[in-house]
Amino acid sequence: MKINTNNEVCKQERSIYLTRFYSQLAEKFGWSIAGSALAYDVSGAIGIITLAVAMISAATLSSGALYHLGIDLQPRLIRNALAWRAFSFTTMLLGGYYGNLWVVVVGGVASGVFVGVFWPTYYRIQRICGLDFSEWNVRDKIAGAVIVLLSGFSVSFLGVELVLVVSLVAILASGKYSMDLMGGHDGRWVAGSTSDVTPFRALSSLPALIAMTEGTFNSMAILTRLLVIMTGLLEVASLPAAVGLGLLLALTEAFGAGITWGVEKWMGESKSVGNKLVAFGLSISFASSLLLASEHTWIVGMVLLSIGSAMVFPLLKEEVDGKLDSSGSGGRGLREYSRNIGRLVGSLTIAAIWITIPELPVLALPIAASVLVVACLCIISMGNISIELYRDSSMMKEKEVR
Repeated sequence: MKINTNNEVCKQERSIYLTRFYSQLAEKFGWSIAGSALAYDVSGAIGIITLAVAMISAATLSSGALYHLGIDLQPRLIRNALAWRAFSFTTMLLGGYYGNLWVVVVGGVASGVFVGVFWPTYYRIQRICGLDFSEWNVRDKIAGAVIVLLSGFSVSFLGVELVLVVSLVAILASGKYSMDLMGGHDGRWVAGSTSDVTPFRALSSLPALIAMTEGTFNSMAILTRLLVIMTGLLEVASLPAAVGLGLLLALTEAFGAGITWGVEKWMGESKSVGNKLVAFGLSISFASSLLLASEHTWIVGMVLLSIGSAMVFPLLKEEVDGKLDSSGSGGRGLREYSRNIGRLVGSLTIAAIWITIPELPVLALPIAASVLVVACLCIISMGNISIELYRDSSMMKEKEVR
């Protein structure tokens, strides 16, 4: 994809990537494992659940505010989001020091604001500048795999506090590079819609529903993985919980994203190739979700599930963004807002199951069901594309006859 340099921020490609690199370092190093480990140390499984639900609730509210209030997704929001993340790590350090779960949860809420503001804005920058999301995603996942593996070992052998301090320094570095990102006066930054559909009705559109259900599937898998491994219900190769979780994340996410990127580069980024990859990734996800029902096959199932979800994530993102842009509802963070709603539903579902019936088969059931829902919505979406292509070809033939 050709990079657009007409907008001022797009001329700062190095700053765009460095802003994301250091924020990712903080996220993967200080949140993915360390945050949950801290919550577990303070208050057990309830701590993990409370932190997760608080974070995604704040992410849903903040991304919803951006969307419903029509706030322009300008690069300055990146800096605001990073400030919230810095506050998050500082508060979590204090919560860990005093052994107070509610202080830790305040840090989780601040991280949720970061998620709800940072990602819609960052993705907007990528689309305006024409950056290749699939290529960026695989680089992001590979770097993230190394970071999260180091995080697992660091949490186990150096302690959560040191990991959070390093993450806080990384956020400050990200903030430094984000100062170079200036939005200018390009009209494409202005939030607006060319669609007659109301904001609330757009939430029930097919692209929004795909994002919502994919978010539900993703969050249920993540929270289940955290609870099962961090509580010691199952072990990864008899390793400490944090190390096992880091190893699992490192091996799967980069591999899944790499498959998608590699196949697209080899066979081309056509709609047909993308649809086949989505079908393959969802098939792996559904089959592996069934393996989560047994403790004997759970590890293998979670490895395959993580690979499958990593495969379909960039494809579904491009599908949803493209549909929203074509309908006139793009550029306002609707995808991220919808996905956060789904993530909240998924987190609450797994939380309720863990509190009432913490059994592997019961935890696996909603994950499998969510994959089927995503698959059905994708089939409908692909069917709409086929109908549109058929209509276009028919109209061309009619014109030729005339």
